[in-house]
Amino acid sequence: MNSRKQALIFSSENYGRSNSNQRNTNLKTSQNSEIPLEEAVEDFTLMGKVDGRSEKTLNLYDYVLKNFLEHCGEDTLIGEIQPNSIRKYLAELMDEGLKNTSVAIHHRVLNAFFNWLIEEGKLAESPTRNIDEPNTPNKFPKVLDSEQIEELLYTAKNWRRTWAGYRNFTIIVTFLDTGLRLNELVNAKLEDLDLKQRSIKVHGKGAKDRKVYFGKRNYKCLKRWLKLREDKGNIWDDTIFISQNGDKLKKRHVQRVITRIQREADLEDVQVSPHVLRHTAATLAVQNGLDPFSLKRQFGWEQMRTALRYVHMSDKALQESYRHSSPMDNLES
Repeated sequence: MNSRKQALIFSSENYGRSNSNQRNTNLKTSQNSEIPLEEAVEDFTLMGKVDGRSEKTLNLYDYVLKNFLEHCGEDTLIGEIQPNSIRKYLAELMDEGLKNTSVAIHHRVLNAFFNWLIEEGKLAESPTRNIDEPNTPNKFPKVLDSEQIEELLYTAKNWRRTWAGYRNFTIIVTFLDTGLRLNELVNAKLEDLDLKQRSIKVHGKGAKDRKVYFGKRNYKCLKRWLKLREDKGNIWDDTIFISQNGDKLKKRHVQRVITRIQREADLEDVQVSPHVLRHTAATLAVQNGLDPFSLKRQFGWEQMRTALRYVHMSDKALQESYRHSSPMDNLES
């Protein structure tokens, strides 16, 4: 047998095997698509628990998918759900008076659910694939301007002479420099603080760990705070920030501290909270040249579009500023 004929036979055998494998895969997916929706929802929820999703995320899965199951009917098979089924469900939510922002959350959960079914080999295509989430208002997050930041820091700095005062000042500096979430700050542990690398490993949203970096000024504050913390004596917790009793600092205590400093700084006409400080930190980082990809990693966002919001905010600030500083507009002639 000549080599050309051998090659043709070999190619034909491979083609036959490839087609057979593809048919087996398609048959398996087709059989899997006959899984009841209720069973698939239970499996997805179990996956979320095993993967360590936060309680808030699991509750959201439970709420959205139970609502969707009720809409479709308990006897529905996952292979029977078509794009039009999803559209009808989202339209029904809108008719019930839900805002687009709430409907968008339902869309995201369903998208995650059906994409997971594809990854598991239970569906060939997602019924959400060509359905965009409802448009939501493009509102920019609330942030403090430079003058308000200075007032806040100046007031917190005046309280540095006491043990608690220095801790509170360091908390404000850390929020503004790292953009930590409140939950991340109160749970950050000593063993995860690396002063040499100027970083903190935090357990973030969605039960994901990440490294957050800080600057020289924050480094000096944290170094001084650790010395004061050590001098306290009876310490019962291993978190970075502790109460005067040596216990773990509670979230509501941090919120009260910020509110008290806000009042002392005469900033009661603006919103000041840990989340506003986080938004402010992101805005300042972009203004100081941090790129969107690095911003996304530092702040622990899943979507790049979240980071890009702050880039657009920075562009808007530049536009407003340039209206008053255009070179040509300021020429006398």
